[in-house]
Amino acid sequence: MIPEAQMTEDIFRMAAEEPGLVKLRDDLARFTAQTFNEVGDELHVVGHLCGSDRVNCESPGMHGSDEIVAVSLLLRIGAQLTSACADLFADGRHYAAAALVRQVVEIEYLAWAFQTRDKDAERWLRSTREDRQSFFSAAKLRQAANGKFRGKDYAYHCELGGHPVPGSHILLRGDVGCSQLLLSDLLGHTGRIWNHAVFWAKENSWAAEFVLRRSKEMARRYNQWVRADGLTDLPPPP
Repeated sequence: MIPEAQMTEDIFRMAAEEPGLVKLRDDLARFTAQTFNEVGDELHVVGHLCGSDRVNCESPGMHGSDEIVAVSLLLRIGAQLTSACADLFADGRHYAAAALVRQVVEIEYLAWAFQTRDKDAERWLRSTREDRQSFFSAAKLRQAANGKFRGKDYAYHCELGGHPVPGSHILLRGDVGCSQLLLSDLLGHTGRIWNHAVFWAKENSWAAEFVLRRSKEMARRYNQWVRADGLTDLPPPP
């Protein structure tokens, strides 16, 4: 009789390595990166031209709205990280991809802060290095989120790809299942980043059009992925 734990591992490995799901994950990552970049570019133009920050001499960068420009920058950074992760996973550089996934986790933290905390986007865009250490480090944002983000999850990413540690050897074996598990995890983070952007846009009339007109297609694609991908049923690391 096959042990239940082994059976579960076999089922999820099959889900991870099934060619159709591998393509679905890769396609969604690339579509997400494209969407993040397009929205980010459009928001940058809006944020530079519209708003009162420049007139009131509040924007060091002479932008109309530092808040919109900050969200724009966050999405464009997220776009590059996501597309690079997809490329690295696809060509077998799994450790390098995992290191970038940790950066996407930090993008999610900031996206949450920009959506939920008044003036955090402006404060971040205008921040010094000391300000970012005091207010926007991963640990500070987890503390501010009151349990929304688990420190264990961030530590997991640090151990798996964020730092050069002995356990990283599992990412150097060319294991497709492992890389696909990480790609699925990446998509969970990018989906939540997008959700934060959507909720933020609903409260910002100048920016709403550029985000919300893409929300239907993003929702369709992410719902399709969640329904198809058995890896989304995995519990978080203990």
